Amino acid sequence: MINLNQTAKNSPLYRLDGRSKLIGILAIFILAIVFSHPFYVLALLVIVMLVWWIARLPFQIIVDILKVFFVIALIILLVQVFFYPGKINLVRLSDPIKFIGFNGYLTLDGIGFGIAMVLRLFVIMVSAPLLVMTTPLPDLMVALVKLKVPYRFAFIMTTALSLLPSIQSRSNLIQQAQLCRGVTDFDSGKLWDRLRGTAGLLVPLILGSFRDSQTLDVAMSSRAFGAPGRRTFLIESHFSLLDDLVLGLSALLLIGGVTLRLLGLGIL
Repeated sequence: MINLNQTAKNSPLYRLDGRSKLIGILAIFILAIVFSHPFYVLALLVIVMLVWWIARLPFQIIVDILKVFFVIALIILLVQVFFYPGKINLVRLSDPIKFIGFNGYLTLDGIGFGIAMVLRLFVIMVSAPLLVMTTPLPDLMVALVKLKVPYRFAFIMTTALSLLPSIQSRSNLIQQAQLCRGVTDFDSGKLWDRLRGTAGLLVPLILGSFRDSQTLDVAMSSRAFGAPGRRTFLIESHFSLLDDLVLGLSALLLIGGVTLRLLGLGIL
């Protein structure tokens, strides 16, 4: 099993200020939305992969993301291939079907735009772990607040992220408990049996999450959460020379991408 905490602490990104990482990830998200040409989005994906390598995070995580993402990517690709109004026709598939917007042809534009959409979503999915896995949650909350994000929203976001490991751990415990009682294996068997097993997993998982949320609500109320007054933080963050370098590179990347887009490049 990969020790993600130890891996993250050895990462150069771990030493960066949370604000610089948030701004860098935001720049990547904006460029992923701005570009619609597959070559430009692929170049952005290469940059993200380079940052992933610099962060020293295990590439097995990307493989796991690909396993989950494959079916979604296939659906997105098929939808764009058949419904994107392209101009370069390749193969005639049928007569035009006007009520669904299909012109009857498989177009080069549709294939290119479908690939770009898949790559765009994959860039976003791969970029998010770069922030979450290399930033402790208290540092992330301080970074959000210093970027003028409302404290309640920052608290909700970081709390949700902190609960994910406990939910995953509870899910594994429930699966093991049900398997010991002869419940159908969750990873094999017929589809109906797997769905029934999943339903048996979700009920105790949801009830346990509700119980945790009630406990958290009592703890927050006992500590006067939301009381007026000037808020102080135990952790303070400061920009370093490396943060300035990351911010400069992010600004150059964003300005260059937007300039290319305004010049009519990067679009299909």
